[in-house]
Amino acid sequence: MPARKIRKFEDYDYLEVPLQQENTTTNYDFNLDTEPAPQLSELLFFLNIAVFCILTVLFSFIFLSTKMNTFFAFALAIVSSFGSIQAFRFFKLKRKKD
Repeated sequence: MPARKIRKFEDYDYLEVPLQQENTTTNYDFNLDTEPAPQLSELLFFLNIAVFCILTVLFSFIFLSTKMNTFFAFALAIVSSFGSIQAFRFFKLKRKKD
């Protein structure tokens, strides 16, 4: 592996910069008109995921405590938690119309 060529300091050309440079950049103050608030839909989305996870754990505990096969218990727990969330949405939508 060849060694690098080391250049001496005199080989480089440097531009002489005056000690006091003029400030050419313009600084603007950033004013935020409104406070950034989390959207309600984003919060409900993550709440929906959290409820789904909690229901899946509860249903899997119930199905596994009945000595059901592990694969079928988890599959049935996922389907049951998804179905219960959809049933709650349907119930809430039906109740809101009445």
